Amino acid sequence: MARIPEDLISQVRERVDIVDVVSGYVKLKHSGDNHLGLCPFHSEKTPSFNVNSSRQIFHCFGCGVGGNVFSFLMRMEGLAFPQAVKRLADQVGVVIPDDEPSPEEVRRRLEREELAEVYEQATRFYHDILLADPRGAQARGYIRRRGFDSEAVRRFRLGFSPDSWDALCEHLTSEGTDLDKARQLGLIRRSDKTGNDFDMFRQRLLFPIEDLSGKVVAFGGRVLDDSLPKYINSPESALYHKSRLLYGLYQAKQAMRRERAVIVVEGYFDHLALVQAGIEHVVATCGTALTDDHAKILKRYVERVVLLFDEDAAGQKACFRAMPSLLQQGLEVMTLSLPAGDDPDSCVRREGAEAFLQRLNEARSAIEVHMEVTLEQAGDRAEAQARAIDTVLQMMQRVPDDIQRNLHLGQLAQRSGVTVELLQRQLERTQVEDQPPAPRPQPAPRPAVAPRPVEPEEIQGDLKAQKWLLTLMLADGGVSGTVEEQGIDALFDNAVCQKVAQQIQRAHAEQREPGEWMLDQCEDPRAQDLLTQLLVREQELVSDDIEKIFGDCRQAVVRSQLKQRRAELHTQMRAAEQHGDSEKQTACLQELTRINRELKRRG
Repeated sequence: MARIPEDLISQVRERVDIVDVVSGYVKLKHSGDNHLGLCPFHSEKTPSFNVNSSRQIFHCFGCGVGGNVFSFLMRMEGLAFPQAVKRLADQVGVVIPDDEPSPEEVRRRLEREELAEVYEQATRFYHDILLADPRGAQARGYIRRRGFDSEAVRRFRLGFSPDSWDALCEHLTSEGTDLDKARQLGLIRRSDKTGNDFDMFRQRLLFPIEDLSGKVVAFGGRVLDDSLPKYINSPESALYHKSRLLYGLYQAKQAMRRERAVIVVEGYFDHLALVQAGIEHVVATCGTALTDDHAKILKRYVERVVLLFDEDAAGQKACFRAMPSLLQQGLEVMTLSLPAGDDPDSCVRREGAEAFLQRLNEARSAIEVHMEVTLEQAGDRAEAQARAIDTVLQMMQRVPDDIQRNLHLGQLAQRSGVTVELLQRQLERTQVEDQPPAPRPQPAPRPAVAPRPVEPEEIQGDLKAQKWLLTLMLADGGVSGTVEEQGIDALFDNAVCQKVAQQIQRAHAEQREPGEWMLDQCEDPRAQDLLTQLLVREQELVSDDIEKIFGDCRQAVVRSQLKQRRAELHTQMRAAEQHGDSEKQTACLQELTRINRELKRRG
C-alpha cells in the first residue's frame, strides 16, 4: 500500500470514535468523560484501563500502555499503521486509494485467493468427516481416548482424512475445483505409474495450520496407530512457509499480549491439551525448528518465551537450538523441566491446570540451563571445559542487553572458576558462528509490539519534573523553543523523554497541534505510552514555576550521570581487588567518596 495522505488519516480519525472501537474488545463502563475497563494488555482485577472520549486516546494506569485508535488496533490485531488506517477507513466510508497494481500483481493476488479457497474446501471436507461422517468414527474414538472434547475439535477445525486413495480428489472434482491448484499445494499428487491423482493425507488426524489472518495454509497429519512416519506436514507453497508460521498463533495472539509471554511446545496434542486446560498463551512448532522469522513474529506480542520441549536429549537439543534466534530479539528465554516420562499433554492432564501454572512460574533461565548442561557434559578435562566455556560464551553473545550479559558472565565465572575479566576478554574475541554479533534491537517502525509497563530503567531520574516540562512544552511553543536553546540532553536524562521532547519540538516547528498528530508519528511504543500519559494527566502535572522545573530537570541529569559513574567505579574496584591492585582501589574509593558526597548535597 502506498503512503496514506495525512488528510485522509485525519478524516478517518475524525469519523471513528475510539470508544466504539475499544468496546469491541473491552467491556467499558462510562465515567464522566472517560470510559473504564480491564486492560486487554495485562492481567488485572481492578479496572485501570482508561479511554478518554474527548481526546480520543487510551491509557492504562497499570501497565503504562497508551495511544490513539490506530495504535490500539495495531496492538490488538498485530497490524502495521497503514493496515490499521485502511481497516478503520473501510468501516467509516473513507476511501483509501491503492496504487494501480500491475497485471502481474493482479495475477498473483488472484492466484493466492484461489489457492486459499482450495485449502478452505479441503478443511471443511476433512472437518465434516471428523465431526459426523461414519468414515471418521475411528478418529472420533481416538480423540475421546486422548481426553479432548468436541469444543477443541471445532475451535481448531480438526479433520480426518479417510482410508482412501482419492477421497479429496473426488470431492474437489465434484466442487468444480481445478486439481492443478491442489497439486501446487501438495494436497494431492499424480502417480508416475498410473498417471492418476492420489491424496497426500490418508487415514490421518489433521491439524489445520493457519496464518496470522486465520486462513488455513497447511495441514499437519498424525496417524492413529504406531505406524511411521507418525507426522507428515504439507509441503511449502505460495501460501505456506513453515519458517514463518507457528501452530495456534492466530488463536493465541490476544492471550500472548495479555500475558506478555508465550509457551512454545513441540506437539499439536501438547498445544491442544494446554489450551483445553485454559492455558491460552501457547503455540506449537510445525514440525520444524524455531527460526529467526519465528522469533521476530513472537517479539511482536511477547517479552518472555518459555520453551517446553521433551525431556529427552532431542528435546534438550531443540531447546538449545531455538535459543540464539530468540535471545537475539531481546526476548527473555526460559525453559521448564517436567517429571520423567511426562510431556506437556500428560503432565497437565495428571496435575491439572493450576498445578501446571505453578510449574510455569518455576521456569528457569534457558541460558543458565544451557550453561549448567554444557559445563557438566565437559567433565574434568581442561580442554573440554575450555571448549564448553567457549560454547556458552557464543550463546551469551546473542544477548543484546549489556547488563544481562554481564550478569550471566558472573554466573559463568562462579560455575567455571574462571575470572570475569578473562571471560569478558574471551567474549569480546568470540564471534558467533555463521553471522556477526547481534546488533542492539531497535524499535520496529510500525509493527505490533507487546505492551508492557514502563520499567524503571526506561524512565528514570526526576521523572516528575521532566513530565511537567514535557507537559508545558505541549501547551506552550515558547517553552519548547527554550528547551531547544538549552538542549534536550541537558534537561532530560533518558531516551524516552528525549524522544517525546523531539516530537513536541517537531510539532511546534511544523505549526501542528501537539497530541493526535504526534501519536501517529511516534514510532517508539514507549514514547507513545508516555505521551498518552501526559495528555491524560495534563492538568495535574502543570505547574507555573517554570524556572524550578528547568532547574529540577538539570539536577536530574547531573544525578543520573553521577550514579552511572558510581556504578562504573564499583565495577572497577571489584576488578582491582581481584587483581590485588591496591593503588587502583584507593583511587576508586576516593572518587566514590566525592561522588557520594555530591549526590548527598544534591538531595
